Amino acid sequence: MPAARFKLLGNYRTPAFRYGQRVEDLRRGEMRIVGLSAGRIPWPIGQTTRAKSLVLYRDLAKAVQRELVVAIRYWWGCGGNAIKNWRRALGVPNNNEGTIARRVQYGKSNAHRPAIAAMHATLRDPGRRAKIAAARRGKPRPRAVVEALRKANLGRPLTAEHKRKLSEVHKRLGTLPPGMKRWAVWEDKLLRTLAPAAAAKKTGRSIYAVWSRRHKLGLTKS
Repeated sequence: MPAARFKLLGNYRTPAFRYGQRVEDLRRGEMRIVGLSAGRIPWPIGQTTRAKSLVLYRDLAKAVQRELVVAIRYWWGCGGNAIKNWRRALGVPNNNEGTIARRVQYGKSNAHRPAIAAMHATLRDPGRRAKIAAARRGKPRPRAVVEALRKANLGRPLTAEHKRKLSEVHKRLGTLPPGMKRWAVWEDKLLRTLAPAAAAKKTGRSIYAVWSRRHKLGLTKS
């Protein structure tokens, strides 16, 4: 008895035909039947000028529209690329009736739950996380990943704990958060000689940044 994933939703059978008969293939057009496949559901093999393939018509066309890819491969003995081309020719969506039925069946089963529980148990394992970090360290992330992260986090308020961790990372690496720039020597000189408002205008920095820098430099208010 075939496994559950090979089970068909419908009943299909080999059509009546005769060798040399011309039939309409829904992908290739008119074909001449020249043979019979050895699949579990034997099917007429058609030929165009040179190419030979299973004829996409009748019950096979119905199965392509409705059934899982693995089930079609099992019963008709065809390859995945052929089914992919058939589905494209017939306009079959990725989630057809067979796919949805299989997902519902899989969701009701408890066979996958031990594996999921084991996966969740190791998600935050320090050793596992250290290995992943070591493997990725020094390698730039793909542009698509960077854009997805930026879009997901843009405008999101950060928690105090998140800010603390970011600060520690920047201090350890000697870097600054995005949008910030280091104070130059000439800017510090202006802060020592000009009033805060004038220094902010000359440096192009905010008055808050000027006051913060003056505080770090130990300058008295003026």
